[in-house]
Amino acid sequence: MAQQEKKTIESLKIKIQRWIYGLNLDADTVFFALTLLVGFGSGLLAVFMKQSIHFIVGLCETTKSPSFESTILGLTFVLVSIFLTLRYFPSSGGSGIPNLKLALVAHNGRIYFKEWFSKLIVSILSLSSGMVLGREGPTVSITAGLGSSLGRLFSLSQSKIKSLVAVGTAGGLAAAFNTPIAAVIFTLEEVVGNLNAKVLGPIVIAAVTASVTGHALHGGESMFTILKYKLDKPDQLPYFIVVGLACAFIGPLWVKFLLLYRSFAKKYLFKYRVFLVFFSFLALTSLAYITPMVLGSGEHIINLALHSKLGAIQLVAFLLIVKFIMTTVFYSTGISGGLFMPVLYMGAMTGALIGLLASYASLDSLAVGAYALVGMGAFFASVIRAPFTSIIMIFELTQDYRVILPLMLANITSYLVSQRFSSGSVYEQISEQDGVHLPQKEDNEVLDQMTVLEAMVTDVDTLNHELKIKDALTYIRKSDFSGFPVMRNGFIYGVTSVPDIGKAYARGEGESLVSSIAVKKIYNIYPDQSLLLAFHYLKKYRVSRLLVVSRLNDKRLLGIITAEDIVNRFGYHIQDETESIKIDEYLEKQHPESSTTN
Repeated sequence: MAQQEKKTIESLKIKIQRWIYGLNLDADTVFFALTLLVGFGSGLLAVFMKQSIHFIVGLCETTKSPSFESTILGLTFVLVSIFLTLRYFPSSGGSGIPNLKLALVAHNGRIYFKEWFSKLIVSILSLSSGMVLGREGPTVSITAGLGSSLGRLFSLSQSKIKSLVAVGTAGGLAAAFNTPIAAVIFTLEEVVGNLNAKVLGPIVIAAVTASVTGHALHGGESMFTILKYKLDKPDQLPYFIVVGLACAFIGPLWVKFLLLYRSFAKKYLFKYRVFLVFFSFLALTSLAYITPMVLGSGEHIINLALHSKLGAIQLVAFLLIVKFIMTTVFYSTGISGGLFMPVLYMGAMTGALIGLLASYASLDSLAVGAYALVGMGAFFASVIRAPFTSIIMIFELTQDYRVILPLMLANITSYLVSQRFSSGSVYEQISEQDGVHLPQKEDNEVLDQMTVLEAMVTDVDTLNHELKIKDALTYIRKSDFSGFPVMRNGFIYGVTSVPDIGKAYARGEGESLVSSIAVKKIYNIYPDQSLLLAFHYLKKYRVSRLLVVSRLNDKRLLGIITAEDIVNRFGYHIQDETESIKIDEYLEKQHPESSTTN
């Protein structure tokens, strides 16, 4: 069956390729068309998933006051979902974003149709049960899979397929949250890992296309109703720093708790995950008898917090604690569900709690909802580790730009302080726990910060353009280089190599000038550019060396750089750092009192 399916797909690929060749379309045109198609498809899938969940929830009332019927239906949905995940579709578990990042870095963007389509089915089932996880993470992984499938169906290159995965990611998030700008930034900041990514254009196009599609199918309203907050006095700002500090502590604490419980569950409860889901859902339903607000992803509860309608401190604290624990428990079972909405929920509750405390103590008259709003962004920054995304996302979700200063202040505080407690986003830490080592944002930092000037060779052997080939052959035998710039009046005329000179001499051209065999097309780089870019140019142009030239005159030779020079310089850099550390340790041992006073 699998073999027959593979043959059918290959046959379809051939037909598509013939059709593309018949239309005389180039690769860039096909990629642009697929970008639009992925954006449109992402909007359709996001709306379909959202409407399906809302329809089932409305039909079965799984997020309202618990009853025997709704409990049985919810339990059925969640058990069928985890059964399908464990038995047939193991890749469909969790939020999907760690697997998405893994597909980009380890599998060249390859996500199979079966993987993302099964993710769609099991996510609808699990999230319709009243479980506490969110739909945004699964939506993103599903739409990224759509991009991968279309890229492979049209036989695009690996780099183009990876680009379409990023395009699908942005489209899914834009449609799920109705936040196209934040979707672009999140894709670059968290998934691609580079805010200067070359795929920025396609990502923007897909995010806008998906957002417009979502608007057309579901209306253009924001996920959270329009808010009207205003910062009256500058002396209110310190309270938002408190919000940032609280999120900087509670966010990493939750991540640590999640990792510890996941480790415990994997070690002792791995074989009993169906029972774990069963008892977890019964526990959640039991808590719902205290207040049904604990059921579901919590979007409507966030809206109440933003409108200062939650009231008692005890209720807000209870909702925060329940979400803190139940998100951990359900996510650790491996059931399909995302962390975006739970993170925003816990942030809103944290902010609302501080706002209520300030209000009850008559310290501040600002609406509690403003604190909840700021808390959403600050908690997101401390857990997801994407501060730019968190600021823009809160703006787009609420369409309220009047609390920009408190939001930025709390976000910066939360992001910087939370670094003391944890490193990397929750997705990176989950992947590390599973033995999957995703690339860190700092991986390319050293090569990106070091410049060509630090590694280039300035003592370059050159050849005069009027030198005869036979004399050049004698000269190069004494040199350690294999390639040579050909100079004319002190400026670059062209380049030649040992093989070129040897072949010309063998052809009997010994009396000819070196200028006759010099290649005029020169690949160069500037001394202030990064070693990472130099590596990229060496690979892109498939050359062994680059000429380092002046920005004032690209015919003026400053040196050359090779891959070996880069590697050697990188090694010296590491050695220098190591020796510096050893010197610091030695000084501390010799003068311990100086290290304590500093």
